[in-house]
Amino acid sequence: MKLLMTGGSGLLGREILKLDPSIISPSHNEMDITDEKKVLAVLQKHQPDIVLHLAAETKPLEHEETPEPGLRVNIIGTANVALACHSLGIRMVYTSTDYLYVGKGPHKEDEPILAPYRFSWSKLGGEAAVSLLKDSLVLRLSFGPVPFPWEKVYKGQYNSKLYVDEIASLVLAAAKSKALGIMNIGGPRTTLEDYARRTKHDIETIRKPDWVPVDTSLDITKMKQALGIEDENSLLKH
Repeated sequence: MKLLMTGGSGLLGREILKLDPSIISPSHNEMDITDEKKVLAVLQKHQPDIVLHLAAETKPLEHEETPEPGLRVNIIGTANVALACHSLGIRMVYTSTDYLYVGKGPHKEDEPILAPYRFSWSKLGGEAAVSLLKDSLVLRLSFGPVPFPWEKVYKGQYNSKLYVDEIASLVLAAAKSKALGIMNIGGPRTTLEDYARRTKHDIETIRKPDWVPVDTSLDITKMKQALGIEDENSLLKH
């Protein structure tokens, strides 16, 4: 099973490559996803069975300032990858975000959603493109770098975050599975402060800004069934 991954230089991509160095991971110069012809040429060259599409603009505040990175990279770039996968009959797996969800969790994959921010709208646009393919999987992820990188943490925000070294193996396993549609990938429901304290014990809490969702915790039933996980607490390494 040959796997090609975009975004291999990013936080999650680097961690996945540690697990499987045989993954083909073209650089941005080799495969600029905003260039439709270049994307198709790279996939024709390597002939992968699966494309794991991680490449994205992921800083929410930048998306609030301008729609350009969301349009060019997260929507048009993802559509370019989806078109190439369609043309060549390649399975496509796309990493999206838990920031699509609003209201109280745990959130299920099939619940109605209304993207509350420009960043989440851009990732939803990517989901729409990928979902047009017959053999595709959208992964709504909740993760961050290890250790927790900031000195302060928002109080009163619920999520299902895992650290990047905890979620990487789940993303890779899901990509190689036969699962289709949309799948939440994350850990047990927790508060952001409890998540942070798993790697930074004396962290200070501060007020949550309005743009941060109150509760993006995930129903991970589908993930557990697809990947054979009985206890979500077993995913926690820190």
